[in-house]
Amino acid sequence: MAPRSPSCPFSAPSMLKNPDCFVGREEELRFIQSQMTGPQPTSVNIVGPHKIGKSSLLWRFYQIRNHPQYASSPYAVIYLSFQDGECQTENSLYQTVARELSQVPVIQRNPSLVTAFQAPDWTRSTFARSIKLCNKEKILPVLCIDKFEAVFQESYREEFDGGFFDNLHSLINNSLMMLILISIEPLDFYRTQNKLTSSFFNVGSECLLKKFSEEDAKKLVKLPQRGIAGSRPDLSKKNQQLALQWGEEHPARLQLAAKYLWQSEQNSKSVKWAKQQFQSQVSAVLQLQARPKRPQKLGQGLRWLFWDMPIWIGNLTKNFGLKLGDIFSWLMGLSLIVVAIMCVARIVPENYLFELFKKFLCGSLSPVLGKWCDT
Repeated sequence: MAPRSPSCPFSAPSMLKNPDCFVGREEELRFIQSQMTGPQPTSVNIVGPHKIGKSSLLWRFYQIRNHPQYASSPYAVIYLSFQDGECQTENSLYQTVARELSQVPVIQRNPSLVTAFQAPDWTRSTFARSIKLCNKEKILPVLCIDKFEAVFQESYREEFDGGFFDNLHSLINNSLMMLILISIEPLDFYRTQNKLTSSFFNVGSECLLKKFSEEDAKKLVKLPQRGIAGSRPDLSKKNQQLALQWGEEHPARLQLAAKYLWQSEQNSKSVKWAKQQFQSQVSAVLQLQARPKRPQKLGQGLRWLFWDMPIWIGNLTKNFGLKLGDIFSWLMGLSLIVVAIMCVARIVPENYLFELFKKFLCGSLSPVLGKWCDT
């Protein structure tokens, strides 16, 4: 029997689903757990930049709560993503939630809930009634929703209106349901950006996801061959150090660095080859934008200085009812203050302010001041 080829323990750039390859985030997992099991369930918004590990964290929490040890738990935890085609309309979202909840053991053991989640048509009111019925049976539905920012895209706006958010607010505010939402920006950012007024955006706590700690980064590069728990790390010590150096404690960068270094070991490739592969992929995966070239950056700065800024100032003066004479007087006064400060700091000669003031007076009052202006 031929030996089985080794399997790479590093997964990039996809979401981690293998629990053996998930490391770190213990503090965040404990926080989410505490918000669910506390005296009053509190919804959570997991926030962080692209590819920082938000989806992997959410999936791991979902995996943990659906372990057989929690089969009798009163929490019905499900996972869904707004990137799925089944979640792109309000009614199809409710239908998807109902289908996923109906597969949770604690729901399946309750005939009345099984019947409720088999409704042929799903509307906002149907969904609310089903969630309220769960509460009567002392069950808390917990919806882990990935890519929640998609709901704020222009193509979704008509489908998910203010009434949709108000309905969610009513359910979570009355502790009938809990949401664990993933988004790149905090929910309040999307509320402001889209001029939304629902109280939904004022409920819940925020979990900001950052880079790995140094300890967790080291755990990742020491992962053993997939499926062989307790075996030695797949990467040599030298390549572990290189992966840490290239990865900069960023989860996706670490995964990519370790992946290509692992491939270089398995295929007798050089470190130079691994670094080239890593560098060619990291920008695309993380969607990193290269710094603009100097002429382009200069052009943007000039546009801002001579076009955007004057328009903004002009609009500002209109808003405050300022006239051109007021602005001129303000500029003159400000200039005198700045020159006075420069004189005190001895940046300009001490008599500079006096000479400037004299020129100003003589320019408008020379007939009155006479000889004083000639001295």
